[in-house]
Amino acid sequence: MKQLTLILAFTATALFWSCNQQSTDYGQTINPLLGDISFVREFGYKPTATTDEVLRIKTHLAYVEKLLRKKDVSNLTLELQAKRRHLLDLLNDYRTTGIFPRNYDYAEKRVPCFIDKDGKICAVGYLIEQTEDRQFAEQINNRYKYDKISAMNDHSVDSWIATNGLRKEECAMIQPAYGPTPICTYNHITTAYGISSSVFGVFNLSLNTLNGIQIAKGIHSRAVPVIGLITGAGQITLGAAMFPNEQNGWDGNYTNESQKTLSMVNIGLGSTTIILSAWNLISNRKPKDKQTTWNIYRFPMQSNKTGLAFSLTRRF
Repeated sequence: MKQLTLILAFTATALFWSCNQQSTDYGQTINPLLGDISFVREFGYKPTATTDEVLRIKTHLAYVEKLLRKKDVSNLTLELQAKRRHLLDLLNDYRTTGIFPRNYDYAEKRVPCFIDKDGKICAVGYLIEQTEDRQFAEQINNRYKYDKISAMNDHSVDSWIATNGLRKEECAMIQPAYGPTPICTYNHITTAYGISSSVFGVFNLSLNTLNGIQIAKGIHSRAVPVIGLITGAGQITLGAAMFPNEQNGWDGNYTNESQKTLSMVNIGLGSTTIILSAWNLISNRKPKDKQTTWNIYRFPMQSNKTGLAFSLTRRF
């Protein structure tokens, strides 16, 4: 009984751990200063790992643009105020176009990316490109491709910011952090799901072997098939809970094929374990004692004759 309790506790822990893993996000927000407040204000809930990336970026940029337009800049000269408005107009154009860089090099976290390998430029980089030139933006990218604006200790960057009516903190508020690309993010199996699937798989393959031996030899044992029914149901539940839905990616809809395959294996192996366990319980159960029995037998009589007798027994 103690061994059965330990097995059930272990398998249940693995199941809950794996199911809890599916709600985990990257652990990163769209912006280090503002976090995901833009998304929460717009939609009323926090974004997750499956939230459309373009939607997150557009929502953030729209929020920051509105925030910066409301700010009192009467302390700036008229020239700087005009340049500032021009930058915010450019930011609006950039957001509306919806062409943003990708994070190709960091598969586990969100990072800024000034210009990606496809030549797509970030929001602040676009403002620099439009007010200066592409070459200036490329020079910054060569030195600070994955750096936050606040970490760019560069005189040319600071000078551009100061002469265009913004502050460095405001540029840092604009700069998004980009999540891993869909290829790196979704077509994989999490460590938790892999471990919990392995635990269930080892248990159920072993139980299937034992069930097969007991069925073949006619061995009566309730422990193995009962445990098999429980772990089989657990593996089916795990596979169903982690079965991936179709996601909206930057390049269209796609499915996590690796996780889909593992989920189907979990469901199939769990079903096999339940079938074999149920068969073992039914085929090798002990026959019940008959409640009513009868018999006809002979008995000797006088004069060397033989008589017949009938007996009827009823168990209560």
